[in-house]
Parts: sequence; structure tokens; C-alpha cells
Amino acid sequence: MSNNINATVLKNFIIKSIGGDKLTEKNAKGYDIKQDKFSEADVDDNGDLNLDEILNDKDLYAQFATLYVEEKEQKADAKDAEKEKEEQTKVKDKSEAGV
Repeated sequence: MSNNINATVLKNFIIKSIGGDKLTEKNAKGYDIKQDKFSEADVDDNGDLNLDEILNDKDLYAQFATLYVEEKEQKADAKDAEKEKEEQTKVKDKSEAGV
């Protein structure tokens, strides 16, 4: 699944999600990234992960890809629910008009 997501698309998602192009150790906890995994991915040992470090680490890539897919599915579900609501309203309006 995660291998099917284009790196550029994922990079844009990560920037949007973390609010920039660096992920700090403090913010990493919010994405359930463990300290040892963060340290392992922090190739330049500067205390934060840049986009390339995230994308080059297969576990972090997969983790953010999963988040991307989940967000995409939630948006699709919300859109489907809204469409269903609109259809129900149309049916209700038609039945009331016929009365």
C-alpha cells in the first residue's frame, strides 16, 4: 500500500501535516514515532527530521503513507455521507411535493 504512493504527493502531505519541512522530536511523539526510531532516522543528528530523512526511512515512509491513506479515506467517507444526505433530502422534497 505505502509503496504505491508517489513520493512527491507524500512529501506535500507531510509538509501540510507537520506544518513545515522539519519534524521535531517533540512533534514526532504526536505521530507515534518512538524515540529510537526518530534517532535512527535522524541521519545528520541535528535533532529534527527533514523530509528526505523521513522519506528515506522505510518505516517512517510507511507510517506517513498510512496516515495519508487514512485521511484520504476519511474525506471520501465524509463526501459520500454528504452526498447521501443530499439524496435523502431530494427524495423527501419530492415525496412532500407529491402530497
